[in-house]
Amino acid sequence: MYDAAALFESITSGDQSRLQALLAADPSLASARNERGQSAVLLAQYRHRREMVELLLAAGPDLDIFAAAAVGRRDRVDELLDDEPTLLAATGPDGFTPLHLAAYFGWDDTVQLLLVRGANVRAVAQNALRVQPLHSALAGGHVGVAELLVEAGADVNARQGGGWTPLHAAVRNRSEEAVHLLVTSGADPMRPADDGTTARDLAERGKMSAIMEVLRRSIHESGSGEG
Repeated sequence: MYDAAALFESITSGDQSRLQALLAADPSLASARNERGQSAVLLAQYRHRREMVELLLAAGPDLDIFAAAAVGRRDRVDELLDDEPTLLAATGPDGFTPLHLAAYFGWDDTVQLLLVRGANVRAVAQNALRVQPLHSALAGGHVGVAELLVEAGADVNARQGGGWTPLHAAVRNRSEEAVHLLVTSGADPMRPADDGTTARDLAERGKMSAIMEVLRRSIHESGSGEG
């Protein structure tokens, strides 16, 4: 029996050759979990090591709903929810729901499935980040997913840890498309984070002229601020 710790070390260090050798010797290691209860597949996905994810998936691991959502295995998510519907609102060892994970990694079809099955679009992560799925989608840079969530009733002014809103994230990512989506859906460019920073402040500091124009128009149309 090979040590699962070696598997997690190879993922953490990015040693793909070692991971491949470990899985060749013992394919069951692909279903291993670390001391936090986090699966090997989910850890590799968090590290954005796509080739490692593919190696693990090829070994046939027993995917839980969190790993399945994170890697976009829509059919597996559907199957698991058929067997246990309460998994829809479950939080994994990192405090995220399946919808948070599918949104962060940009899996439109998996997000759609979870929403159709009744996932809470305003669920708050059970960790210090306190993000909602819309924050997750924007942190991952997935505007299409963000649009799905907004259409499903996501709060465009929701505050995560530190008081940051989805609009703060969109501006930090310099995504004019995301900023436009949010402000046209009611996001407030002048809503401050806990440290007093507004989305408009971020745009000004970053000299984001196109985004500043979108924010100015929004402020002017809402009648708030100085434009």
